[in-house]
Amino acid sequence: MRAVVFVEPGRVEVAEVAEPTVIETTDALVRVTRSAICGSDLHQLHGKTPTAAGQVLGHEAVGIVEAVGDEVATVGPGERVAVSFAVACGSCWFCRRGETHLCERAAVFGAGPFGGNLAGTHAEMVRVPWADVNLLRVETAVDDDRAVFVGDVLTTGFHAAMLADAGADDVVAVLGAGPVGWSVAASLRALGVERVFLLDREPSRLSLGAVAGATAVHVGQRSAESALAEATGDRGADVAIDAVGASDAYVDATTIVRRGGRVVVAGVYAGETVELQLGVAWARALDLRFTGVCPVHGSWHRVMDLIRQGTLDPLPLVSEHVSLDDAPSGYERFDRRAAMKVLIDP
Repeated sequence: MRAVVFVEPGRVEVAEVAEPTVIETTDALVRVTRSAICGSDLHQLHGKTPTAAGQVLGHEAVGIVEAVGDEVATVGPGERVAVSFAVACGSCWFCRRGETHLCERAAVFGAGPFGGNLAGTHAEMVRVPWADVNLLRVETAVDDDRAVFVGDVLTTGFHAAMLADAGADDVVAVLGAGPVGWSVAASLRALGVERVFLLDREPSRLSLGAVAGATAVHVGQRSAESALAEATGDRGADVAIDAVGASDAYVDATTIVRRGGRVVVAGVYAGETVELQLGVAWARALDLRFTGVCPVHGSWHRVMDLIRQGTLDPLPLVSEHVSLDDAPSGYERFDRRAAMKVLIDP
């Protein structure tokens, strides 16, 4: 079958790879009908996380079940399903507590040794371990272009918005207007938060802020600190959410939040470091929360329902569709921010 594979830092290509098979009795094979390029895929593209040549990339997908192992009980051949980007076993101590992102056998599709060496979803077919846990039926009312967001980016944004624990009158600043930041802002609005500020340097991304119901702030033209100070009578944001995964965004989040405020870190980090002045953080009584890998399984039913109801609609994020053969060019445009979200149609 055809798949997008890593070649070397900065380069991917479409190649013929072995078609997956059912290995464990809890496996399912899913024929991919739509996948998406995610910001996290760029970590593999640029060598931020170790990836071997030939690794099939991608972790967002929706498709149709082709085959299942003997122990799979909740889905069967022919059913449309969304795939959780983060694989959990469903039975370890952490999974039983609902903390599937901390699963003792956790894996991530297409993430190389960092993610358990699972083949990714930018392919014609993907093998899904523990299918009863990691597949969610897709209702007929939800099309593929929307359903593909449920297994990762939209649910990741929703999870960060839930961790923000913001009230309707709180001021929330979201740093980063990429797909995750947009999803955070849209989720906050869906949860009833009235004043959401979306901060970025890219005008094309900021222009989507209004679609999410947020106030856009171009931090290349004014500082994030002054924008939030003006909006809050110099108090600062009640909640600041780092949806970038860059050290300066984290530092800005801790700077623009008010005393006693909350900082939620949703951006993906690897080896980055920052200096944390413990005394300052302690004196300001900051509440610092890291999302970690999103526990998709705890929220994706609700996110799917919100999409079906029209309360959350990720479709504005879609900037283009490409064929599987054209996926490398989609990677290139997404990498240079010429596209917001690229969907791959195998």
